[in-house]
Amino acid sequence: MSTRIFEPPRPPRRWGLWIASALVVAAVAVAAVVQIVDRAGRCGDGVREVAGGECVGVTDGAYAFGNMQQLSARIRDENQKVATSGQRSVAIAYVEAMAGGSADRGPEATRQAVSGAYLAQRALNAERATLPKVRLLLANTGSGDRHWKQVVDQLIAMKGKENLVAVAGFGQSNDRTMSAVKRLRAAGLPMVGATVAADGLSSRTAGFYRVSFPNRDQTAAAAGYLEQQQRKHPGYRVQVIRDGNEKDDYNTSLYEDFSAAARRTGLKVDDEVVPFRSGEGEEATAGNALSLVADKVCGAPKPPDVVYFAGRGRELRRFIEAAGEGGRHCPTTVLSGSSALGVYFDTGGDRHRAELATLAERWKHSRLTVYYTAFTHPRISEEVYGAAGNGPFADFARAYRDEVGGPPAALASGQAMLGHDAVYTIGKAARSAVGVYGTRRVTARMVLAMLEQTNGRSRVRGISGYIAFDPDTGEPVDRPLALVELRRPTDAGEAGDTYRFVAALHADG
Repeated sequence: MSTRIFEPPRPPRRWGLWIASALVVAAVAVAAVVQIVDRAGRCGDGVREVAGGECVGVTDGAYAFGNMQQLSARIRDENQKVATSGQRSVAIAYVEAMAGGSADRGPEATRQAVSGAYLAQRALNAERATLPKVRLLLANTGSGDRHWKQVVDQLIAMKGKENLVAVAGFGQSNDRTMSAVKRLRAAGLPMVGATVAADGLSSRTAGFYRVSFPNRDQTAAAAGYLEQQQRKHPGYRVQVIRDGNEKDDYNTSLYEDFSAAARRTGLKVDDEVVPFRSGEGEEATAGNALSLVADKVCGAPKPPDVVYFAGRGRELRRFIEAAGEGGRHCPTTVLSGSSALGVYFDTGGDRHRAELATLAERWKHSRLTVYYTAFTHPRISEEVYGAAGNGPFADFARAYRDEVGGPPAALASGQAMLGHDAVYTIGKAARSAVGVYGTRRVTARMVLAMLEQTNGRSRVRGISGYIAFDPDTGEPVDRPLALVELRRPTDAGEAGDTYRFVAALHADG
């Protein structure tokens, strides 16, 4: 007789609950996968989402930052054309806060600068029987350049993998840009700045060059111009408005450089400096302070003939609005630096129409005339090359219209010209390296050596004039700035000229 082992009966299987649980687990897993794919796919290769939903990193155009969908597609097509050609190539990265939102630099100014960079890539690649070809990469450091370190580390890693030979761009003068330049210089990646002005970016250690003018050059030109006016018009009064925000190198150097330039040129400036203080996240406070500034300047029985505004464009806009508040008149001239472009920071589209209408009304009442020292202007090309047809600007304007789809009038801000010249100068340095070194592979070190030689007879024929660098400092030489009148929205709309050329200026007077 066999012994049977007693087995307690199993509880009945609860198939419905088991299936439901399995489906829940599967659904959660699928949802997690979908979420991961969505978060990664929303940005793309080389670009990742950060807190706040912005995508930062480096792309070949496959991902479009901000308002650059069509432009990015064109850049990607050009990059693919280079890749499929099998010809030797180098990569150049253009670095900016691509969606705008960095201090007083808006998305439209950034798009114009990148448009110029793309047209430089096209122009270089169109030159017959020349190598290397150029691949253009777009690097977004995020709003306020907050993610500069992540992006710079990506670029350094691309030096070998992608044959990245140089970096162009740098839209804003701030401490993060300074840190990025320092890190790239240490890594041996040469740079050509496009629209940065702070003095602190220059160094006697080779690595950083720029087609824009530092504050010391802008203020020297401004002081020389005002001293001429003072000699022509006895009693001509000059007063300074100063932003005391020490964290902003642009403001600080603009004030210090103008004060030094005034002493050198013999320009007489009022002893009383009118101060205010700006700062990130303190817009309301800055607005209140600038109302008091306007009371001091405009409330006097006779305002000064000219006010030098040592501050950024966004604060200049608040001063303009305050000057005309309540229908007040303030018939004086304001002269500022290159950041005056920020008066029109982020003012595109219907949602800003009311803001521009308010600005136009206040500006009209105030009777202010606003001048600034611009890095360049289309008329500078004529000043350098002679008649309009003699220089490269006419072809550039046609390419901008046909390839980018932008009206040539948009070129008056100078942003596209500078973006072009920064990338074009690097491309020319890479071409020179082939001739000098007789090599199949151009490296960042070779491009750096050629940028050091970009002066004298080896200058580059840029859209903004001849590009040449001081071999000791990397600063631009032998090229004029532009004195430009920034016009109020109504006048600009009627005349089609927001940026009216006044005169060519030189840093040496």
